[in-house]
Amino acid sequence: KCLQAVRLRKLSGLSVAPAVKNLESATANAPDVLVVGAGVIGCSTAYHLSLRGLSVLVLDTRGVAAAQSSKSWGFCRQQGRDSRELELMAECMRRWVQLEDELGFSVGWQTCGNLALCDHPKRWEQFKKWIPLAQESGIGTELVNGSDLSKLLPKLEGDWLGGVWTETDGSADPESATRAFARAAELRGAQFRLFAPSVDSLVVQGPRVMGVRLSTGEVINAGCTVVAAGAWSSDLLRPVLRLPQLRVRATAARTERLTDLGSDYAGFPNIGVWAPRCSFRLRVDGTMTIADGGYAEEAEFEANAVRYGYQYLPGYVQSPVKVNPVHDITHTRDPNPNPRRIDQAAATFHKMFPSLPELRIKEVWAGHIDLTPDMVPVIDVGGELPEGLVVSTGYSGHGLGIAPGAGRLSADMVQSGKRPHEAEVFRACRFNEKVFFKPESVF
Repeated sequence: KCLQAVRLRKLSGLSVAPAVKNLESATANAPDVLVVGAGVIGCSTAYHLSLRGLSVLVLDTRGVAAAQSSKSWGFCRQQGRDSRELELMAECMRRWVQLEDELGFSVGWQTCGNLALCDHPKRWEQFKKWIPLAQESGIGTELVNGSDLSKLLPKLEGDWLGGVWTETDGSADPESATRAFARAAELRGAQFRLFAPSVDSLVVQGPRVMGVRLSTGEVINAGCTVVAAGAWSSDLLRPVLRLPQLRVRATAARTERLTDLGSDYAGFPNIGVWAPRCSFRLRVDGTMTIADGGYAEEAEFEANAVRYGYQYLPGYVQSPVKVNPVHDITHTRDPNPNPRRIDQAAATFHKMFPSLPELRIKEVWAGHIDLTPDMVPVIDVGGELPEGLVVSTGYSGHGLGIAPGAGRLSADMVQSGKRPHEAEVFRACRFNEKVFFKPESVF
């Protein structure tokens, strides 16, 4: 077995990318490509387009990584993913290990491995069923229990059946990674218009999308428009595409530096851990990102919940989601976090590691995950979509890890105007092919 219980962090020595220059008004000439959304998917797409010599304008009503892209937990994993994502995710893992050299800026990358813990027989069977899929895909994943589990987490206590260990998985700093893509794109000619008026609609003439119209009435034309607007994508696309997408409010937190809490934290294993009611990873600065592992996700009650909610029913049965009757949706700020979820996650962590000092929380935040019924993204062009439009959205909380490949694939679609074979599994029209969808990912 390939078990390395503790892998120390290695700092790259590279700096975090500086902020990009912000255009306060429209450019004189229409860009080849307009990317709507300055999150990690939009910035990765802009980077891959700029590599090919295309003129790119990235448009956002806030800043780079201002919304969910900076609120990600930071896991970059193959483990537990839907089979449709595995080929693209394998490409991404090869990219992540050298991405800092490629972009020239820190992304906070750590090849630290990922461990999913299990304390219930039904869940254990799900883990066991996923292992053959991992083996077929060439992912070095294995079931661990007993002494092997103790090697990975020496101070772990509790009645655990075991876990799934993927040594080649890792983590990154979501904001640093997004800024690195953005700055690398800018250095290759991409431009950014940030803090702009919100996008009101697509501009459609005949069979083609010509650009977007802002809430002020201003029109921005482009040769091709990429919608990578995260949780806002479905609203923008509605006149031209039926895209089931819900906003799920996810809360996470960052602790104080662990070694400041006590010497017992010295040498705490640097691996990503996903356990019932608690998930955590160490950050390069010695703090920890912690959340409740998605145990109590909160869907905003809005028009989309009524319009598309029935397609999510199998997933709700499998993993119940709380509905917020009074939603918290605005272009101008993040949704309010739910601190009780962090209190519960921290309490669970203490039960798992009772010999360690209790955690101290430094900051708590929330963002909106763009959830599709099957928790698989839509990366599409052509078909039922108008010409001049590429859609790259619905990453369902998994966008950071898959961003290098998703940006490359989205750029391919811009250039060709056609859906390649590898993107058939991400086609938008799949949601019209049946009524109900059950996520196939393990978590």
